Amino acid sequence: MLTTSFTRRFGVVHPIVQAGMGHECGAALASAVSNAGALGSIGSIGAGPHRLRDEIRACRTATDRPFAANVVTWPWAPGADALLDVVVAERPPVVTLSFGDPLPALVRCRDAGLPVIVQVQDLPGARAALAARPDALVVQGNEAGGHTGRRGTLAFAAQVLDEAGGVPVLVAGGIASGRGLAAALAMGAAGAVIGTRFKATVEFGGAAALKEQIVASDGENTLYDEVLDDAYGLAWPNGVTGRALRSRFTDAWAGRRDELRARVAAEPPRAFVARLAADPATAINWAGEASGLVAAVEPAADAVRAVVADAEARLRAVAGALS
Repeated sequence: MLTTSFTRRFGVVHPIVQAGMGHECGAALASAVSNAGALGSIGSIGAGPHRLRDEIRACRTATDRPFAANVVTWPWAPGADALLDVVVAERPPVVTLSFGDPLPALVRCRDAGLPVIVQVQDLPGARAALAARPDALVVQGNEAGGHTGRRGTLAFAAQVLDEAGGVPVLVAGGIASGRGLAAALAMGAAGAVIGTRFKATVEFGGAAALKEQIVASDGENTLYDEVLDDAYGLAWPNGVTGRALRSRFTDAWAGRRDELRARVAAEPPRAFVARLAADPATAINWAGEASGLVAAVEPAADAVRAVVADAEARLRAVAGALS
């Protein structure tokens, strides 16, 4: 069994957190991950507060183990304040906060008695979060799917671990197997956050065709580019950009940002990206470089068990190399 400061503090069996990844991560996925002994997460971005409330309540019914609800704290994120209101009212066992300035939300959740995990993408953000003493800190590297920063995972994590001062640190970005979890633990982290692998699970709410695209990927076909948000008519603040699988859309529009933004602005809100989503060949499939490590769409519990078993075996092998 892999026991760390994270598993002890949060009452979970395995040092794994399933990333929030947006509203497709509902109670079905979060409860399956939590029932398998890791920390499942309900995503909220892209859906309204009533949906988040319903998913928290459904997850509480489906599992008696800890789970998290994620809130993106950009001030402009749709309904961010309302989503935080729901979290404080519904009191999920754990809250995870991502992007923007999470510290005011951290204070509010802490005042409500809720354990809080904060995700960061750069060293200034990590230092500010550590000064506020969250219950755990997620260090997210550039290899991650969805939105992330500019730093490579290993060097960034190593820097933060040197400054963590007792706050459990979780590593995110490029982890989808036992090798990645073992590496994170070996460098002193308390666990790992896994996103892309859990997107290719039975319980994830996205389209089956997009899951199969992840399985088919060799990890070489991701794109980290602002054009992905241009399709939504959004502009994330400097330093945070999206990573997704390449598609007919990215092939056609990468390098043509001004034209794309003009095209999107000329249509009703979300009309352009809705057309993309209607066809798996053009849909934006948020996924990271760890796509190359995903071999099949499987139940989330099977993914948890496989990652843990592999990590345990690899850590035993490393320990055996010491003399």
